[in-house]
Amino acid sequence: MKKQLKIFTSFIAVLCLVFTFSTGDGAFAASAIAPITPPQIITDISVINNFGKDPATDRNFTWITSPSNKTGMIQYCPKNEFKNFNSSNIIKVTTTSYKVKTDTDSRMIHKVALSKLKPGTTYIYRVVNKPDIISAQGTFKTAENKLNPFTFIQITDTQGSDEKDYKLWKNTLIKAFEKFPDAKFLVHTGDMVDDGQKIKQWDLFANAVKPELINIPIVPAVGNHDAMNKNGTNSNMKNFTDRFNIAKEIDAESLPVAVYSFDYGNAHIAVLNTESERYDLKKQGEWLSSDMAKTDKQWKIVALHRGPYGAVHESSTIRDELTPVFDKLKIDLVLQGHDHNYVRTYPMKNKTKVKNGQGTVYITANSGGAKFYPTKSRYWQLIDLQPGTQMFVAVTVSDSSLVVNAYDVNNVLIDTTTLKK
Repeated sequence: MKKQLKIFTSFIAVLCLVFTFSTGDGAFAASAIAPITPPQIITDISVINNFGKDPATDRNFTWITSPSNKTGMIQYCPKNEFKNFNSSNIIKVTTTSYKVKTDTDSRMIHKVALSKLKPGTTYIYRVVNKPDIISAQGTFKTAENKLNPFTFIQITDTQGSDEKDYKLWKNTLIKAFEKFPDAKFLVHTGDMVDDGQKIKQWDLFANAVKPELINIPIVPAVGNHDAMNKNGTNSNMKNFTDRFNIAKEIDAESLPVAVYSFDYGNAHIAVLNTESERYDLKKQGEWLSSDMAKTDKQWKIVALHRGPYGAVHESSTIRDELTPVFDKLKIDLVLQGHDHNYVRTYPMKNKTKVKNGQGTVYITANSGGAKFYPTKSRYWQLIDLQPGTQMFVAVTVSDSSLVVNAYDVNNVLIDTTTLKK
């Protein structure tokens, strides 16, 4: 026993010794052995980032935990100043957090809105919920004050019911950013999920693309499937609004959810909510008129789900309420979803085909998921295709042109067009 005690005492003594460590030339400096700290555990958590009102200075984040994690924070700093997350230059911002009940569980929603960021700057960040949630490391880059040209991606209708379906959405996103690795953001024109009241599908949607959406800002429009609420757990599209952190407009209280806009480079982009009654569509048209009057950007783009000019579905109410506003405002491009095939219209004005440069072009980006619809001829269609595979659209914005390229996930160029001013 004494021998064992002696060995143990000697072991402790060794651990507590003051050592002299070599610097390579035989010289040594004295220091005590630092206490061993457990490694930080990276939690497999989905973090989604959205633009704030100004993509050059504002960025918003959302993530979800169990109710036991009542608060959280984001830790970040400019990439060129980053050493580690324990450095004194790491900025920490606490979340706004709230508890929700879904159709299957209770959970905590965590949101952070960052402001006063430096334009054209890459930041490194992570999110933390004590005691045991630490996200993977992400990056985001704010928009430059002057950016010309730039590209963004449109994907739509990624809806599905199981993990296999959402792997298709992941593949579409990966293929789009492999083809356009410098694309600045993703516009998703709705129907992210097949049944918006089922939280499992929202989790499948987000979890499928965790490594991507922690770095890629997403600009979401709400779709009809996202808005489903038969079981009463998705009131006012809460599963959509819980998942994203969209900058609110000044008059947001008088508008449906998910109506917003932002400038990027030489484009002004507005997102509308077509899951609305005629009265709300009219209010959105009035808001859009006011919104577009404030911008001096060369290009005016609208993103929405139910397109005024699609294929399979007849959206006459939306066409009647919104296209006269688009005509008046001289909207250049409208990005649509809902129809699950690829459509590019003639330039349209007063519900009539017009010459290039005299009307609005409407693009429906087929499907980024498992569901496809057959083609259906309409008088406004210049192109109506169904290749039977997932597609994405890349829009490249410069001072003099909008170049729209539509690809399938096999890297086949399906369609291309150029709008000029």
